[in-house]
Amino acid sequence: MITYICYISYYDSETKNTINITADITYTLVKNAANAKLCTVSSDTYVFKYDTSQALVGASQATLTAQVQGVTVAKWQYKNNSGTWTDYPTTSDNTSITGGTLVVKPAHNIFVNNVAQIRVTTSESDVFDTITITKIYDGAKGDKGNPGSAGTGGLSVVLGNETQSIACTSAGKTAAASTISIPFTGYVGITQTACTCAVGTLPAGITVKTNTASTASAAGKLELSVAASSDLGNASVLSGDITLTFTISGKTITKVFTWTKSKAGSNGASAVVFSVYAPNGTIVQNQSGTIQLATSAYVGSSVITSATYQWAKYSGGSWTNISGATVGTLTVSGADIVNIQSYRCTMTYSGKNYVDVITVEDKSDPYVSEMLSIGGYTVKNNLGGLVPYIIVRTNQKEVDPLLGNISETAPSTPTSGMFWYKVDHTAKTVTLIKYNGTTWVNATEKQSLTYTWYAQDKDGKEVTFSKTGKVIYLSAEDIDSLLTLQCDVSK
Repeated sequence: MITYICYISYYDSETKNTINITADITYTLVKNAANAKLCTVSSDTYVFKYDTSQALVGASQATLTAQVQGVTVAKWQYKNNSGTWTDYPTTSDNTSITGGTLVVKPAHNIFVNNVAQIRVTTSESDVFDTITITKIYDGAKGDKGNPGSAGTGGLSVVLGNETQSIACTSAGKTAAASTISIPFTGYVGITQTACTCAVGTLPAGITVKTNTASTASAAGKLELSVAASSDLGNASVLSGDITLTFTISGKTITKVFTWTKSKAGSNGASAVVFSVYAPNGTIVQNQSGTIQLATSAYVGSSVITSATYQWAKYSGGSWTNISGATVGTLTVSGADIVNIQSYRCTMTYSGKNYVDVITVEDKSDPYVSEMLSIGGYTVKNNLGGLVPYIIVRTNQKEVDPLLGNISETAPSTPTSGMFWYKVDHTAKTVTLIKYNGTTWVNATEKQSLTYTWYAQDKDGKEVTFSKTGKVIYLSAEDIDSLLTLQCDVSK
């Protein structure tokens, strides 16, 4: 097994923020046979997100699940700040570290520079798997001066297929002729751009079948032909890499496609290989269009045709089955993808479940929200109150602005149709009022966006908080020495 870790640093010109995150991908050699010994770890989330107030938003814990074959779970470990694997601390969340699941929380003392590397060991010292959990912080907002000009969009190439198993005999030769399809799309920033692909050295038995460049509106596709009865260079070689060099806007980007032999067992039952992939790529733009998700399943070198399927969507910290999604493909609407979205497919075959997860992404114009407060951020001597409100911007322009002024007294020279956010410290409310030409009355109009507020007490625990709207009233009685506010903005 080998794990590649990518460290990403992104500067957001809107918030004047640099965000650092990591991502990793693990490749595992699988030998298909009845006595194969396997260990894989999956998680229902891979990041803990914090807003500008360093309050945790989104998932509050990650549940890691180990799947083993031919071995038993020994224990869970993490890598400490000295680079040494150490037993995971037992907590009220994990009274034992020798089971098949592990709960990871942000408060656990396992993070080094906001990254936790975790592994599960087994009864065989060379059979294990690792996973990375990352804390991502949204940095402090920039000043209120003029924003800097937008920089040139970054170059990126998205592959719809980055790795593929090739069915082989127990002797290490390909079981039949086949075609490997590798869709690709190029972007400058979030704009799809024409892109060409140059193929590096190929192993014996693999040749280029077609190589179609991508355009500003259509994905490109590289097809590789795999010859029958080929050992792909050497019968003992079980995997290899093919370098793909993409040219976009006069510059080049290198990607690596990995192939792996799926060898039929020479004795015992053939192993089952199951994966989920996106034939036309995993990117939509501005929540438009659709993405097609598909599955690939083999038992030994034979395609599985008699399995049942269930697709699920990850939302609100848990997986929810998608009603009616019970075949080997799934069409996802771009409108369902907000930033990133994960989908899981469970295949049931011969009484056993096989699971794979894929994540799709929406390349949309960024939206940035900022919380402001009339009266500041401090209540003294348990008296009075504050008036927090939210502003939202995209591309340096405000969207869904306030309908009127926020004040304790009405505007002195109102006109018909004018709005006013009335602050009432006695009633401890903020009410949207509208002038009808003669008097002020409660307005029936609403902001175009939805604002849902949450709060945490001084210990970081969630508190009952039912306030909604773009502008709210926060009284001294709402605050027990310290209160952390979060506002989720949605359409």
